[in-house]
Amino acid sequence: MNYETEDGSRATVAELTSRSAREIIPASGGGSIALPSTPFDGDSTGEWTVSDIWRTILKWRWMILGIFAASVAASIGVTLLTTKIYRATAKLEIASEEVKLINTQDAESSSASITREDYLKTQYGLLESRSVAESVARSLRLGANAANGDQASALRKATTKLMMNLAVKPVAGSRLVDVTYDDRDPSTAARVVNAFASEFIASNINRKIDATSVTRDLLEHRLAGMKAKLEQSERAVTEYARSAGILNVGTVASEGGNPSLSAASLVDLNNALAQAQQERISIEGRYRQAQGRDTSETVNNAAINTLSNTRADLAAQYQEKLAIYQPDFPEMVQLHRRIAALDQDIAREKSRVRGSMQADYNAAVAKEAALQAKVNGLKSNVLDLSDRGIKYNILKREVDTNRQLYDGLLQHYKEIGVGEGIGASNIAIVDRAQVPTIPIKPNLLFNLAMGAALGIILGLVAAFVSEFLDDSIKMPDDISNKLKMPLLGVIPKVTGGDAVVDLACESQSMVSEAYFSVRTALEFGTTRGAPRSILFTSSRPSEGKSTSAFAVAQSFARLGRRTILIDGDLRKPSLMAATAETPGLSNLLTGSDDIASAIYPTNVENLMLLPSGPIPPNPAELLAGRLLPVLLAALLESFDMVVIDGPPVLGLADSPLLSSLTEATVFLVESGTRRLLARNAIQRLLASDAQIVGGILTKFNASASGYGYGYGYGYGYGYGYGGDGTRSKRQILIGRSKE
Repeated sequence: MNYETEDGSRATVAELTSRSAREIIPASGGGSIALPSTPFDGDSTGEWTVSDIWRTILKWRWMILGIFAASVAASIGVTLLTTKIYRATAKLEIASEEVKLINTQDAESSSASITREDYLKTQYGLLESRSVAESVARSLRLGANAANGDQASALRKATTKLMMNLAVKPVAGSRLVDVTYDDRDPSTAARVVNAFASEFIASNINRKIDATSVTRDLLEHRLAGMKAKLEQSERAVTEYARSAGILNVGTVASEGGNPSLSAASLVDLNNALAQAQQERISIEGRYRQAQGRDTSETVNNAAINTLSNTRADLAAQYQEKLAIYQPDFPEMVQLHRRIAALDQDIAREKSRVRGSMQADYNAAVAKEAALQAKVNGLKSNVLDLSDRGIKYNILKREVDTNRQLYDGLLQHYKEIGVGEGIGASNIAIVDRAQVPTIPIKPNLLFNLAMGAALGIILGLVAAFVSEFLDDSIKMPDDISNKLKMPLLGVIPKVTGGDAVVDLACESQSMVSEAYFSVRTALEFGTTRGAPRSILFTSSRPSEGKSTSAFAVAQSFARLGRRTILIDGDLRKPSLMAATAETPGLSNLLTGSDDIASAIYPTNVENLMLLPSGPIPPNPAELLAGRLLPVLLAALLESFDMVVIDGPPVLGLADSPLLSSLTEATVFLVESGTRRLLARNAIQRLLASDAQIVGGILTKFNASASGYGYGYGYGYGYGYGYGGDGTRSKRQILIGRSKE
């Protein structure tokens, strides 16, 4: 069989095989689209738009709804399984604190109030302190049931639990504070919060007592120091007075005189001298009068008066008896003698009185002289002590100062007694906690709202994270963004029992329109129109190569172009003639020259089919031989378009060999294909010098992906099979016998 070459000559297959592939295969139509040499340098990261966000939500809507439902169900489950918690509340008033202010001068005290914000915050912190919680635990005996060795640990655990479940909530704009406690037992909650209120008041009073004790201890320390200082100053005064011969006389000192014994003695001696002089003058006058005559001392003397009275009585008796008796009468003589004796006694008594007066006079004179001598002696001594008393006065004033300080501290110490810190507390319980009847947890409505909100948030987060981490090719944009090649078209998913091939043959179907768009993209992909030889391949089987190759070839044929569709998969062919065991590509590659016998017409005008023929044992060797380029050159001489349905790329060398001999390669990607798989396949094609003009996304579910393309078709078909998994009843070819 002869074939016409580009120069107008005719040649057989044998002659064509002698020429090189570059001489036989026409050059590319110019301007064909090819990928860059390094197509996978990174993904594009365009900004997200509202439509992108909405598309992502629609795409992952079932996952979002699932997470939302799980979250709501979990909130219901948590609500049902959560132990009921009751909250008891007590209200306290923290009034301004009265502080005693003591005047150190007159020991008078006054009070001032503390209402600063930091004071209230301090009280709130003290109410939540561990010490108060530990006191409550002890008062309620919360750790008493533990074993002896574990009581301390049980007390710590109980204290920690009390602190965790306690809450202090100040009432805004007031000095009131709400103290709440949560517990599974309502009565326990009420008991605990009331115990907190009581223990807090008690601890506040104890702190005041402790503060007073500290002040008292400080005063005791200062008193001890001041007492020692006072004793030291007094000792210094005493030692100086002893060494200087000065004796402190309180009376004289208080009168402002010289505080020495000499001065005091001089004053006393002056007084005594004056008194002695007066006594001497008085005694001397009486003594002078008593010389030769009776004086008041003799007249008023009792003994003399008694003797005189006795003599007068005897004299009266003598005169009375003288009338009866003679003077020489014995009785009269006896009376006379007695009278004479009394006269002697009276004379002697008067003489004794006069002698006593003289003695008193002499004693008074001697006393006056002695006192005068002493006064004269002390005058010089006092003048000398005045000079020595200057230092004594300085030391004495220091003693007085120390004594005043000591007395003041002692007065303060007496005022700051234990009773000073036990005044009325400035913290009072306004409302004691009552046993709660309604639990605060679990709150079904709140949990449902939180579960719903959390479900929506987690669902959206999971959706966008999944979208970000999704390595599969699902969206039309993924062809350009993830694979870095032009998008030629999107083939929708087919639903129901229709086969893709059947829909591709119907000019009004969406599948047919989609392939028409692919043909248009190929048509306008270069400045010289569609490439004449096109290979359809994919990374793995069943991605729509055969159907796409047939549909695109059919679309070119309907434009009036003579098109031949070649089944290049020598391992698992998909395109077949109406009769079995027909010769095909494998026969031509093994040396058969009868190309016409291997080409079959189809039920589509201008579309011819070159099936794969019998499956050879060595497909890669046949495709790598010299006959394939010759065959393609011969077909390009007879047909306008050569469309090859190639095998998958990964694991096989067939498609890289075919791609190196065609002007253009179309890469098909099934929606959901992993990006790494597609990249590896494209890299193999590029390594074989393939001219990849673009990619086609197949089995695309527009509704599931959030695209509003209006494709109402589902996928799930196998190429050459119906949507229900059965082979299509429509035959691609109309069988005819060969002559």
